This record gives sequence, structure tokens and C-alpha cells, in this order.
Amino acid sequence: MGMKMKRFTLTAAALLCTSLCMAADTPTLKAADMTLTFVEKTGGYSIRLTDGTTNYVPQDGCAATLEVFAASNDAATTYTALYDNLNTETEGRIVATATLTTANGSEFLFTDTWLVQPDRQSLRLQRAVKLVKTNAADASFNTYFILGDERQRAVSAYEYFLPSLVYMNGENMTDASIGHDFGDQWILAREERTALPLTMMRHSTTGATLALCDDNKNMGTDAVDWGMNHLVSNSFRYGSIGYCLTRSYPQLAYCYPGSEGEHSYSDGGGTADRRWARRSHPVVKTVLHRYNLEFHASKEADFPSALRTHWQHSFDIYDPDVLNKARGSLIQQYGTELLDRYWMKSEGAPGFPFSVRTQSGEVVERSYDMGFVGMQTACAYYLFRYGVEQENESYRIKGEQTLDFWARRSPNDAGMPRIWWDIDPWNSFRNYNDLRNMQGGMEAMIEAWVVAERWRPGSKPQWLKFCRRAADWMLSQQASDGSLTKAYDNNGAVVDAGKYLTSNVVRFLVQMYAVTLEEKYKTAAVKAGEFCLKEIHTPYKYIGSVIDNPYVKDRESGQKMIEACLALYDVTQEKRWLDAAVQAAYYTVTYMYAFNIPAQPNIKAPWTSDKNTAGITIIATGHSGADCGLSYNSFEYLRLWLLTGDEYMLKIARLLAYNTKQTMDFDGKLKYAHRGLQTEALRLVTNRGDDVNLWLPWVTATQLDPLYRMQDAYGNVDLNEVCTQSVEELKRMDEQYRRTQGLAF
Repeated sequence: MGMKMKRFTLTAAALLCTSLCMAADTPTLKAADMTLTFVEKTGGYSIRLTDGTTNYVPQDGCAATLEVFAASNDAATTYTALYDNLNTETEGRIVATATLTTANGSEFLFTDTWLVQPDRQSLRLQRAVKLVKTNAADASFNTYFILGDERQRAVSAYEYFLPSLVYMNGENMTDASIGHDFGDQWILAREERTALPLTMMRHSTTGATLALCDDNKNMGTDAVDWGMNHLVSNSFRYGSIGYCLTRSYPQLAYCYPGSEGEHSYSDGGGTADRRWARRSHPVVKTVLHRYNLEFHASKEADFPSALRTHWQHSFDIYDPDVLNKARGSLIQQYGTELLDRYWMKSEGAPGFPFSVRTQSGEVVERSYDMGFVGMQTACAYYLFRYGVEQENESYRIKGEQTLDFWARRSPNDAGMPRIWWDIDPWNSFRNYNDLRNMQGGMEAMIEAWVVAERWRPGSKPQWLKFCRRAADWMLSQQASDGSLTKAYDNNGAVVDAGKYLTSNVVRFLVQMYAVTLEEKYKTAAVKAGEFCLKEIHTPYKYIGSVIDNPYVKDRESGQKMIEACLALYDVTQEKRWLDAAVQAAYYTVTYMYAFNIPAQPNIKAPWTSDKNTAGITIIATGHSGADCGLSYNSFEYLRLWLLTGDEYMLKIARLLAYNTKQTMDFDGKLKYAHRGLQTEALRLVTNRGDDVNLWLPWVTATQLDPLYRMQDAYGNVDLNEVCTQSVEELKRMDEQYRRTQGLAF
């Protein structure tokens, strides 16, 4: 509530009067259970934000924090100030000002407008900083907003969330990762490294949770924004977000513009060494220095609930647009044409090259990786299926020959699938075989067998035999706790005893149950799921599925848990599996950019100003590499909408179905060698849009896989077309899909 026509000015003459007014009528703003109070101190006003039981206050009581660098940019002085003026003339809004003067005489005027956001039950700070006086001895500056629990409890008493970077704590992260070390004094990340510019902390005992989100719809930058040097530009329009730990207790922190430290990837990589990549504004009167921060507090029973609440709150601030430009039928056509174009037979082995240059179309590497990034059997399945359904004999034969090769050559004597075939001069399998690759390969093989049965019953018994032998081998390897070990050599000896890829094989085992009705596969799948509930779901430990970045928190481990738990819900109808799928879905989507990052000037990259980053996803903690990989699960998010009624899941499904095609040349604007080509990975932070200029087969798999699943479940490859049907009809079809996993024949 605001107080009309009342102005508080802390001049010496008015100090007594102000003290009396404040005692009788303290300025406050209230949003749901949050109350912002302006607290009188000697010489000015501080603030206190309370949720009723926990008070949050700025560092040293001062809302205004200024960091000024000398002309050499190698030394900084920090200044803080209380508010010296409060204007409460407008209902629901309080304007507070503070003036900071440097030792050299530069004068900075902070104007902070605090207001209620009734639609989101939150409080907002609109900050503008104006330079009233400047001195050449002051070269550049940053401002901060820092807020923490008044009780100053230990760092270990809290759980933390910084989307795509920090989940609960610094465990299961590399030593070079931002957020790995809570012994640092600062954990600040450029906000383009986060799927949403959000930072949150939850007290693990009381459940008191506070989140800060930056509302920045235009994160502009400079053409030379790269590297670890201290850069100064008025073009920097992004902040950094995270935690201030300088006082040995945690505080939410925002810095503008976005200096990054004490770990940074601003030179394209990371290091275990503590270092800063500073970005500042120049000390000039023409500088534009303003930002909007939103605060939201809640009480949460656990960390997953806190993440869900505050992710959704921040998501609603940005509400990213769905770009309905790439129709599913066109994506299917271009992807299949691409597979046909690059299908090859080398030394008698048919398949698809490991990598191709997007710009030139040149084949770079020739080797066959069964799953993960190679997706040989999956791409063969798509080519085979399209050929069968469209009566294209050339497509069908090419896919069939590739699947025949894997069914014949992949299994070892015990039935274990070997995953990576090296072409000339070796013509042999690499001596390393992991469950992630097996999963991608074997799911596609059983799906291809079902298509063959529909087309010509009994024509491909060897495909089913391959699947059965692989599944039986998995059962033979399953430990009493339900787990399977990560990787084996070609003879089946364990070479990596990690357990976190157990989630990867669950859906394949459920598929085997669906096509054979043999209880042993269902029993093994549930047993594996029990291990995943205990070791992944409950401790919130989604790690390991990005096998080239092992044992760190990553997006793909969340994806595999969604797939596993939905399959187990289908086959058991036990709500615990649906709950676990929902938790994994909320975790996983926090790697998805939910805002647009503008193109960087003068960067020679395919990422141009007409693109939109919403829907592209960061791959794992420890770096800022991004890709289209969450496109795989547009189908699962669509199902979660139908199964839970959560409209948010439908919005995510649409973003993943359409916006992920921003890196594909479906409209010809990227000038790739083929419209089905799509870059394997890119970065959207420093050197925004810079990509690897490579297509790998998994990229086309992530385009086509959800289309065929939607076709099997709802009769159409285009999500928008699917959603023209009534919810009741979609639920009826989904129930049929649940019973068969789309594998009816």
C-alpha cells in the first residue's frame, strides 16, 4: 500500500520531523505474503523484505552499491549508500533515491522505483543510474543489488538454483564450473548463460525461499565482447546474476553490466583457477544504465518445489513466443531427404557419415556410432519407415540395408550390442560400449521391426532377434538393486562401473515388454526404475547421460528420466512414476532458453537478428554450449500436458516442436548445403551464435523422432494439427498409446 502526497526527504532541517512521521507511518509495499519496508537508519533509509518469518536485507543495509574503476581499469573502489529520499505519492509505488560521490568527485544518482506486481504477487525494482558529475580519473563502473537473510546463516544451510549452472549445491560439477565452489567470494554468471536470468536460494530447514529475476528483453552487447580482459562499453546491456559470499553467508546478487567471476567461460572455456571477466560501463554522462529486478518469496517443502515455483514465476515474466514456422511435415521431408542424400556404403558397410559441414555439405568423418550422437539405427529406421509409408523403394532399401548391418554385426557372442563401427582401414568395432549408445540404437531397432511387421509380417525376424538378445543380455547384467553398469568392452567386461545410465535402458525394456508381453522385461524395467527413484529422483542427481561430459549435472539425464518414468507409468499406472516424470520435466526445461538473446554485431555466424533463442537448450553444467537436443521430448511434454492438465507443459511442447528449428535451414536463410542440415552445437554468450559448422546424425534424429511418436499416438506429425483435436479425443488416443507404446502391429 502506498501513501499519497507524502514526501520524505532526509535533510538536516527535516530530520526530526521525518523521524516522527516514519514512526507513525512507515512506508511499505505488500505483495501476497511479502512486505517491503523502508527502515530509517542514521543518515537515510534501508529496506527490509519479509515473508512473515524471514527478513531479507541488503548488504550492510545499503541498497545502492557502486564499483568504480580507475583510469587504468586495474583497481576498483566500492561505495555504498542508504536511500536519502522517499517519494510515496503514487499508490503501490515508492521512488527512492541515493547519491554516491567518488573520491575523485564523480557523482552517481540512483533512482530506485519499487512497485507491486499484483498479477505475479511479486515486488519489482526499476533502477536507473544517472551520472551527474564525472571525473576523468574514474574510468568505468558497475552497480550491484545484493540481498540476503538478516540472520546471516551459513552457506551450507541453503540450497541454490541458478538455471543451467547450479542445482542445490556445487556437487557433480567440474572444478572449472561456475558455481562449483561455494568457497568463492562471488558466484556471478553472465545472464545469457542461464536459461532464465534467475537466482534463488532456499533454507533447507525452514523452507524459506527467495528468488531474484532480471527482466531484460534486450540483452545487447558490443562487437568485441570476448575474452577475459576488462572491457568497457556503453553497448553492454546484460547483467550477471548469482551469489555474493564475501561475508561467509549467502546473498542473492545482481551486477550490471555483467562482470563474471570468480569463474568464467568468457574466453570460450573454463579453468579451475579463480578469475574475472569484467564488463563495465564508461563514466560518462551519456551512459544508459538501468535494469528491472523482480523479487518473489515463498515457503517450499523441498528443493524441487522451490525450483518449480520460481522457474515458472520467472518464465511468466518472459512468456516466450512460439514460432510456428516449421511445419512437422516439412521437417519430416527435409530430414528424410538429407538422410537419403548422405547415406553411403563404405567397405560394404552402409550408414551415415559421422559429421558433415553445414555450409559446404562436405563429409568430414566417416564412422558409424550406433546411438547418442551417431544414431545410425535411428536414422536408418526413419529412412526405412518413410520409404515404407510413402512407397519409396530407394529409401526403404537403404534403411533396411543399414538395419540389417547392425543386426548382423553389432551383437557379441553374449548378445551385447557393440556400438561404434570404424570404417577403413580398421573395419571393426571400437572396444568401448556404453548404455547410452545402446539405448538410442536398440529403441530404434525394435521400432523398425514393428514397422516391418506392419509392412510385411515375418520379413525381418533377425531384427527382433537382435533386440531380444540385447534385452536378455541387459537382464543378465542387472544388479540386485536394479542398476546396470555404464560401459563394457567388446567381450562384455566392465570398463566403467558407474550406475547413472540405468535410466537410459528403461524405455527399451518397456518396449520389449510391449511387443513380446514377456513379464521378465517389465519386471526388469520396474526394478531399474526403482534404482533411479532412489539414486536420481530423490537426491535430485541428474547426472551422467552426456557421456562425453560424464558425471556432471546435465540436461540429457533429465530427458532420460522423463522417458523412463513415463514408460513405467504407462506400464504400471502408478502415480509415483508420473510424479517422477513431472519432476524431471521441470528440471530438464531449466536448461532451455526462455528468452531471446540478440545477435552480436559483426560476428560471422548463422545466428542473425531474425532468429530467436527461446527453445534452444544448454547441454550441461560446466560450459555454455547449446543445441536443439530438447526437441527430442516435445512429444513427452505434450503427453505430460494430457496426463496432468498442466498448460505449462503444452507451452513447452510447442517451443520444443517449433523453436528448436531455428538452427535448421528449413527456410533456406542460413544458406546451408541442404535444408535438412542443422548445426550440432553453438554458443549464445560470447561470440553469440558462433557454431561448430557441423551436422551429426543425432541432429536429424532429434527432429524426426518426436514426429513419428506423435504420428503413432495422435495420427499427425505436426503438433499444432494434433492440438486441433479435442482434449477428450487426445486423451482417448493417448490411452491407446499407453497400452502399446505405439508399437501395435
